[in-house]
Amino acid sequence: MDTYYVGLATTFHDPAIAVVNPRGEVVFAEASERYLQHKRAYCCAADIRETVRVVLKKYCDPQARFVIAKPWSRRLHRFLDFMFAIGATNHERLPRRTSKMTRFLVDQNVLYAQLWLQHTAFQLSGGHFADILRDDYKNENVAFVRFPHHLAHGANACLTSPFENAACMVIDGAGEHGAISYYEYKKGILREFETVKGEESLGILYSICTALCGFSPEKGEEWKVMGLAPYGKLDGEILETLRSLLTVRDLQIKYPPIAGIKAWFQKMRQWSRKKDAPALECADLAFTAQYFYAEVMTQLLTNLHKRGISDNLALGGGCGLNSSFNGEIIKRTPFRQLHVPCSPGDDGNAIGAALLAYDQENPPTKARSRIQMPYLGSGLSQATLGHLVEFGGKSVQHFPGTIHLEAAKRLAQGKLLGWAQGRAEFGPRALGNRSILADPRPPEMKEKINARVKFREEFRPFAPSILHEFGDEYFENYQVTPYMDRTLTFRESVEEKVPAIVHINRTGRLQSVKREWNEKYYDLIKAFYDITGIPMLLNTSFNIMGKPIIHSVEDALGVFYTTGLDVLVIDDYLIEK
Repeated sequence: MDTYYVGLATTFHDPAIAVVNPRGEVVFAEASERYLQHKRAYCCAADIRETVRVVLKKYCDPQARFVIAKPWSRRLHRFLDFMFAIGATNHERLPRRTSKMTRFLVDQNVLYAQLWLQHTAFQLSGGHFADILRDDYKNENVAFVRFPHHLAHGANACLTSPFENAACMVIDGAGEHGAISYYEYKKGILREFETVKGEESLGILYSICTALCGFSPEKGEEWKVMGLAPYGKLDGEILETLRSLLTVRDLQIKYPPIAGIKAWFQKMRQWSRKKDAPALECADLAFTAQYFYAEVMTQLLTNLHKRGISDNLALGGGCGLNSSFNGEIIKRTPFRQLHVPCSPGDDGNAIGAALLAYDQENPPTKARSRIQMPYLGSGLSQATLGHLVEFGGKSVQHFPGTIHLEAAKRLAQGKLLGWAQGRAEFGPRALGNRSILADPRPPEMKEKINARVKFREEFRPFAPSILHEFGDEYFENYQVTPYMDRTLTFRESVEEKVPAIVHINRTGRLQSVKREWNEKYYDLIKAFYDITGIPMLLNTSFNIMGKPIIHSVEDALGVFYTTGLDVLVIDDYLIEK
């Protein structure tokens, strides 16, 4: 009997679902926030019932056997049960062996009891999937498995890579035993060989700096620190204060006792952003925090390479979203190739858990040898699109086969365009299927989109989507970057050609576009190149600040008619204001 492997990301934030078919292929992956249109979907289910019904009908045989995999072990759930039962809100009620960072965070009210409760409730996650199989299809052939959180991160990083062997680093805010783990990956097999046990966390440290800059770690605004950092400069006193908290010993990091952490935190408060102050006042803090993060990561990765595992690096965990540092890894460390999955954070653990479940029952004879494409989410409802065509009147134009040409013309005229095609990208970055696009040549284009469409801070940059064959022409030390996972430096000779996507420090978080990866998007950029001589577009996610990327035709229309977008393209249909 065929078996489908369903991975569920069940952290209290960023829940997601992924499906691996009987051949070991990832056929679906989507975060709950997209369907719910609720940013990060805190405390929401990974297996939303209506999503499950669509997935079963479209990507599975409902009469097959199903294995539901979750990326947390039972040990963690027992700990969370205990923590909530004792009402852990002060040090007196915490167990003696609780780590110093957990004690500090509880004292600072960072860990909320309600989140602990909801996280514990996810022991039942997967119940919707099993319930629908039983009630709709009379199928009770369902098994449940669990994997360690960091192992799922590592599997997502390694099993979606083109590597046959790699050294793997998983680094995030917190796992089950610590916030950093190291793996050896050979021919499809992952072996953990070291972990940083306890609460010593570079991810939490970066989140604290995010909060000090006036941004919200809860909303995942660490990328605002990355965007703000180039406007600042290195502050020696802040750097020394950061260094006083954390020391690197081979692959380990160490924090001082709890009293030292409290003293450190109180000292850091002097540089925090004042109420109603502009973000630029914290630019030096942002720059120094990013500088320190890169300094520590460089030491750890250099020491990892000394283990002689591989010249290839697979990077997983939420810190894998630090594209500013990712772009420097090849330059700053001995590693020669880097892979970061399209969704290295907790939502990506849905893919990691599903692939681990598959490999547990189907031992791999060799590594998967191709990169995993990110276009794994839901498509756009053709029924709803039909209603739009029927009732939209003359405003809806149809250009079958030539929509990329029509869109390119309007982009070259300076119009702002919403572009929704095919299946959604999995992960936090828009990669040409749920994108807002613009001409990168006008210097004022960045400010125009931030003010008229995204409604976000003026310092935040936009990304270039570039035809792969022009990468070396536009970027120093060009690296193929399919997921916008790293930031590279523009060549000085081309800066004036595309000022709207060159950040203040001459960088851009690029997306390499190949025709075999996304034919329609490639053809659009090529048509724009034929008109303008510029082989790239300004690309940003199809949403407004604080909302997830659009999920439906209705979502696309909502953003189009409530922002300064000029043109909306859905499949082969075009609407113009």
